[in-house]
Amino acid sequence: MKQVQSNQKNIATQVVALKNSIGTTYQLSVSVLFLLLLSLLLLSCSDKKKQVVESAPQVNAEQQSKTNDAMASTQNYEIVPNKKVCMVNDRFMGIDQLPIDVNGIMYYGCCEDCVEKLQKNLENVRFGSNPLNNSKVDKASAVIVQDKSSGGVFYFASKEDANTFIHQNNS
Repeated sequence: MKQVQSNQKNIATQVVALKNSIGTTYQLSVSVLFLLLLSLLLLSCSDKKKQVVESAPQVNAEQQSKTNDAMASTQNYEIVPNKKVCMVNDRFMGIDQLPIDVNGIMYYGCCEDCVEKLQKNLENVRFGSNPLNNSKVDKASAVIVQDKSSGGVFYFASKEDANTFIHQNNS
Protein backbone atom coordinates (compact mmCIF):
# COMPACT_ATOMS: atom_id res chain seq x y z
CA MET A 1 0.00 0.00 0.00
CA LYS A 2 2.85 2.34 0.63
CA GLN A 3 4.01 1.75 -2.92
CA VAL A 4 0.68 3.06 -4.26
CA GLN A 5 1.01 6.28 -2.25
CA SER A 6 4.54 6.71 -3.47
CA ASN A 7 3.42 6.29 -7.09
CA GLN A 8 0.65 8.85 -6.57
CA LYS A 9 3.21 11.36 -5.25
CA ASN A 10 5.45 10.73 -8.29
CA ILE A 11 2.52 11.21 -10.66
CA ALA A 12 1.50 14.44 -8.89
CA THR A 13 5.09 15.70 -9.14
CA GLN A 14 5.17 14.85 -12.85
CA VAL A 15 1.87 16.68 -13.46
CA VAL A 16 3.17 19.82 -11.68
CA ALA A 17 6.41 19.66 -13.69
CA LEU A 18 4.42 19.27 -16.92
CA LYS A 19 2.20 22.27 -16.07
CA ASN A 20 5.29 24.41 -15.33
CA SER A 21 6.84 23.33 -18.65
CA ILE A 22 3.67 24.26 -20.58
CA GLY A 23 3.51 27.65 -18.82
CA THR A 24 7.14 28.39 -19.63
CA THR A 25 6.63 27.39 -23.27
CA TYR A 26 3.58 29.67 -23.50
CA GLN A 27 5.49 32.63 -22.02
CA LEU A 28 8.39 32.03 -24.40
CA SER A 29 6.02 31.88 -27.39
CA VAL A 30 4.35 35.15 -26.39
CA SER A 31 7.74 36.82 -25.94
CA VAL A 32 8.95 35.70 -29.37
CA LEU A 33 5.72 36.91 -30.99
CA PHE A 34 6.07 40.28 -29.27
CA LEU A 35 9.67 40.66 -30.49
CA LEU A 36 8.64 39.80 -34.06
CA LEU A 37 5.87 42.40 -34.02
CA LEU A 38 8.22 45.01 -32.57
CA SER A 39 10.80 44.26 -35.27
CA LEU A 40 8.15 44.60 -37.97
CA LEU A 41 7.10 47.97 -36.59
CA LEU A 42 10.68 49.25 -36.50
CA LEU A 43 11.39 48.05 -40.04
CA SER A 44 8.25 49.70 -41.42
CA CYS A 45 9.62 53.11 -40.46
CA SER A 46 12.99 52.71 -42.14
CA ASP A 47 14.04 55.07 -44.90
CA LYS A 48 15.26 52.12 -46.95
CA LYS A 49 13.82 51.53 -50.38
CA LYS A 50 11.01 49.00 -50.36
CA GLN A 51 11.10 46.52 -53.21
CA VAL A 52 7.99 45.05 -54.79
CA VAL A 53 8.28 41.88 -56.81
CA GLU A 54 5.83 41.59 -59.68
CA SER A 55 5.20 38.43 -61.63
CA ALA A 56 4.67 38.58 -65.38
CA PRO A 57 3.74 35.99 -67.97
CA GLN A 58 6.60 34.30 -69.78
CA VAL A 59 7.38 35.92 -73.15
CA ASN A 60 10.35 36.23 -75.42
CA ALA A 61 13.16 37.89 -73.39
CA GLU A 62 13.96 40.40 -76.13
CA GLN A 63 10.30 41.39 -76.54
CA GLN A 64 9.92 41.69 -72.74
CA SER A 65 12.95 44.00 -72.55
CA LYS A 66 11.61 46.27 -75.31
CA THR A 67 8.17 46.41 -73.69
CA ASN A 68 9.65 47.26 -70.28
CA ASP A 69 11.85 50.01 -71.74
CA ALA A 70 8.89 51.55 -73.58
CA MET A 71 6.66 51.45 -70.49
CA ALA A 72 9.38 52.83 -68.21
CA SER A 73 9.99 55.77 -70.51
CA THR A 74 6.32 56.82 -70.40
CA GLN A 75 5.28 55.79 -66.90
CA ASN A 76 8.12 56.49 -64.46
CA TYR A 77 6.16 59.22 -62.66
CA GLU A 78 2.52 59.53 -61.67
CA ILE A 79 0.33 61.59 -59.35
CA VAL A 80 -0.64 59.60 -56.25
CA PRO A 81 -3.15 60.18 -53.42
CA ASN A 82 -1.71 62.03 -50.43
CA LYS A 83 -3.14 59.49 -47.97
CA LYS A 84 -0.97 56.73 -49.48
CA VAL A 85 2.29 58.63 -48.83
CA CYS A 86 4.36 58.64 -45.64
CA MET A 87 5.12 62.36 -45.45
CA VAL A 88 8.01 61.80 -43.03
CA ASN A 89 9.90 59.22 -45.10
CA ASP A 90 8.74 60.80 -48.39
CA ARG A 91 7.72 57.38 -49.72
CA PHE A 92 4.70 56.10 -51.61
CA MET A 93 3.46 53.20 -49.45
CA GLY A 94 0.62 51.90 -51.63
CA ILE A 95 -1.88 51.74 -48.76
CA ASP A 96 -3.65 54.37 -46.67
CA GLN A 97 -1.36 55.79 -44.00
CA LEU A 98 -2.16 57.03 -40.49
CA PRO A 99 -4.03 60.36 -40.71
CA ILE A 100 -2.34 62.94 -38.46
CA ASP A 101 -4.31 66.10 -37.68
CA VAL A 102 -2.09 69.10 -36.96
CA ASN A 103 -4.13 72.20 -36.12
CA GLY A 104 -6.90 71.16 -38.51
CA ILE A 105 -4.52 70.22 -41.35
CA MET A 106 -4.27 66.54 -42.34
CA TYR A 107 -0.87 64.90 -42.83
CA TYR A 108 -0.08 61.20 -43.22
CA GLY A 109 2.58 58.95 -41.69
CA CYS A 110 3.37 55.25 -41.51
CA CYS A 111 3.91 54.80 -37.75
CA GLU A 112 3.71 56.39 -34.30
CA ASP A 113 7.17 57.97 -34.73
CA CYS A 114 5.80 59.83 -37.76
CA VAL A 115 2.94 61.21 -35.64
CA GLU A 116 5.35 62.92 -33.26
CA LYS A 117 7.61 64.22 -36.03
CA LEU A 118 4.70 65.74 -37.95
CA GLN A 119 2.98 67.21 -34.89
CA LYS A 120 6.19 68.84 -33.67
CA ASN A 121 7.39 69.59 -37.25
CA LEU A 122 10.79 68.14 -36.39
CA GLU A 123 13.39 68.99 -39.03
CA ASN A 124 10.68 70.99 -40.87
CA VAL A 125 9.17 67.64 -41.95
CA ARG A 126 5.77 69.11 -42.91
CA PHE A 127 7.29 70.86 -45.92
CA GLY A 128 8.82 69.64 -49.16
CA SER A 129 10.55 71.36 -52.04
CA ASN A 130 9.05 71.71 -55.52
CA PRO A 131 11.78 70.31 -57.84
CA LEU A 132 10.81 72.70 -60.67
CA ASN A 133 11.58 75.90 -58.78
CA ASN A 134 12.79 74.84 -55.30
CA SER A 135 9.85 76.60 -53.65
CA LYS A 136 8.65 75.40 -50.24
CA VAL A 137 5.44 73.31 -50.38
CA ASP A 138 3.20 72.24 -47.47
CA LYS A 139 2.95 68.45 -47.88
CA ALA A 140 -0.67 68.38 -46.66
CA SER A 141 -1.91 70.50 -49.57
CA ALA A 142 0.67 69.34 -52.14
CA VAL A 143 0.04 67.45 -55.34
CA ILE A 144 2.31 64.42 -54.89
CA VAL A 145 4.14 62.63 -57.71
CA GLN A 146 5.68 59.21 -57.22
CA ASP A 147 8.95 58.12 -58.83
CA LYS A 148 8.07 54.48 -59.58
CA SER A 149 11.70 53.43 -59.94
CA SER A 150 12.65 54.46 -56.40
CA GLY A 151 9.36 54.78 -54.49
CA GLY A 152 10.29 58.33 -53.56
CA VAL A 153 7.91 61.26 -54.00
CA PHE A 154 7.99 64.90 -55.07
CA TYR A 155 5.73 67.68 -53.79
CA PHE A 156 4.14 70.36 -56.00
CA ALA A 157 2.00 73.40 -55.18
CA SER A 158 -0.27 72.78 -58.18
CA LYS A 159 -1.43 70.03 -60.51
CA GLU A 160 -0.03 72.09 -63.38
CA ASP A 161 3.49 71.95 -61.87
CA ALA A 162 3.11 68.21 -61.23
CA ASN A 163 2.03 67.55 -64.83
CA THR A 164 4.89 69.71 -66.18
CA PHE A 165 7.36 67.66 -64.12
CA ILE A 166 5.82 64.36 -65.28
CA HIS A 167 5.90 65.44 -68.93
CA GLN A 168 9.54 66.59 -68.68
CA ASN A 169 10.67 63.40 -66.99
CA ASN A 170 8.52 60.76 -68.72
CA SER A 171 9.57 61.64 -72.26
